[in-house]
Amino acid sequence: MINFHFHDDRSSDGMAPLAEHCEAAVAADVREICVTNHAEVMEPDGAWKVDFAEMRDRFLAVGESVRQARRHFPELRVRFGIELEYRPEWTDTFDRLTDEIPFDFVLGSVHIVDGFNISGGPGKDLFFDGRTQDEAYGRYFSELGAMVEWGGFDVVSHFDLIARFGHLHYGAYDPARYRDKIQPVIEKMAARGLGIEINTSGVFGPGVPYPARDILVWAREAGVPVLTLGTDSHSPEGFARGLVQGVLLARDAGWRELTLYEERAPSDTVAVELAGEWATQKLDPEDSV
Repeated sequence: MINFHFHDDRSSDGMAPLAEHCEAAVAADVREICVTNHAEVMEPDGAWKVDFAEMRDRFLAVGESVRQARRHFPELRVRFGIELEYRPEWTDTFDRLTDEIPFDFVLGSVHIVDGFNISGGPGKDLFFDGRTQDEAYGRYFSELGAMVEWGGFDVVSHFDLIARFGHLHYGAYDPARYRDKIQPVIEKMAARGLGIEINTSGVFGPGVPYPARDILVWAREAGVPVLTLGTDSHSPEGFARGLVQGVLLARDAGWRELTLYEERAPSDTVAVELAGEWATQKLDPEDSV
């Protein structure tokens, strides 16, 4: 099994050194992993900032940790990744960073919309205050489209992250209601060769992995070339949470392969059918999609 999205203690919001996450991978029978720490760092006041020299030095150190992990855990294939938060003013710095640092895999994500963090923190509800569901979701998918237009990454992470707290304000959402905003983003991803991720952190809110099944089906039908899988965990204890649900969702949405990356290019695949057998062995009565 694979996990191509997790954070260690070199993310501002991560816990424990990479070696402990590797131990958790071995214990969970996960054999292909990629650490994807956040590029930006969190300030004491909760704001996020980008500083090229800080990022370069930190990710050079992460790269060394990855090399050590490969030596100490020969049963694992450990890849070196990063998660980039889309903000227009940061893209040139990120392009410079990914040109200079030899990452295997780069995720692109949107957490901040109109200056509000829609994914967590003390102000997580402020974005939704005074907005209708259509206004909030529409604005988020517009920002996602702008990120894809930039395209300085390999795979779009947690495509409908807006649902994490949006469902608490508006109830469950139907992706079909926003297909006119989602479909152009997906088609642009396909045209640019960008992949989509199943991110299993969604099982803890809104209760299913990101993205919704319909989005995965539309992405496959539109020719989005790859699907990856990650838990977006921030501690070893949560390393494998939701992987079963993620595999079952991939199968239900008709995808045949999960893709692995090396040196910024697809390097191998895991058949969803085989991953489904792994998931079935680990299935418990509470696992569902």
